[in-house]
Amino acid sequence: MLDYFIYSIAFFITIPLVATILIYIISIKKHGNKLRALHQAVNWTTCFYIIAVSIMLKLIVGSSFAGWMVVLFLIALGSVIIFQWKSQTEIVFRKAIKIIWRLAFLLYFTMYILLTFIGVIQRLIG
Repeated sequence: MLDYFIYSIAFFITIPLVATILIYIISIKKHGNKLRALHQAVNWTTCFYIIAVSIMLKLIVGSSFAGWMVVLFLIALGSVIIFQWKSQTEIVFRKAIKIIWRLAFLLYFTMYILLTFIGVIQRLIG
């Protein structure tokens, strides 16, 4: 049973697009609201995209960028918090983290697609 769970997680890390679509479909069936289903899919699969992009960068470039990814998150979070402070004078950390999490999904989803194409082209050429 534990092996099945481990293989499922490994599959979703390898191909997080399948997890995103699967969670989106399940959430539509459960809630009936497409926007809420999209948010659920984004919230649940962002970790898969982050891990997948980290592994793909390690395989393609040969160097780990995990530290830089953490620094990028912290800089982005700091920027959102400063923007909230300047515009509203009240900082809502939950809202700031939600903004960064959704931006991370967009960034890492795009990077996942680009790195997939780069990896395929690199394997075909070399």
